[in-house]
Amino acid sequence: MTENVKVVTADGAVTVPATLEAAQAACAEVQVQNMVLRNELATADAEIANRDLKEFAPLMPTPEAQGYWRKRLIANRAETLTTLRGLVALKLASPGSPVVPPAPIHNRSTARPVPPAVVAGLPVGGVDEAQGAKIRNRAHEIAKADRIPFLAAFRRAERELSVG
Repeated sequence: MTENVKVVTADGAVTVPATLEAAQAACAEVQVQNMVLRNELATADAEIANRDLKEFAPLMPTPEAQGYWRKRLIANRAETLTTLRGLVALKLASPGSPVVPPAPIHNRSTARPVPPAVVAGLPVGGVDEAQGAKIRNRAHEIAKADRIPFLAAFRRAERELSVG
């Protein structure tokens, strides 16, 4: 039997072990109880998450999705349930309409340019294209000769070639 000592503190009387060995033994016992309680809590959290996953199974067609939502339920159950209920409400609100995937994001460096004639609906290889090439070439000459930005040179070339 361990010997205990009653200590009076500002909060009241507390019973503590009298020796260091008794205090260490009491601490080890509390640590074991703590580990048992943590394991029971983890098991209970997993069971609750599995029950919630069964409830929202139609939203999770793949095992990867189920794994993701299981982790979310264990980490923050209240917020995850709110999100899942919102998804169910969205699905019920529009049962016939399919989910529209987002537009693809293209890498600018690998994207192929669309010819301006196709975009503007102009005929390819007409007078406008030849005039545009002349303006562009003259703008390059002006920019190089006068050492000004290409945009300013382009505007000047437009004025020059539209008059003459």
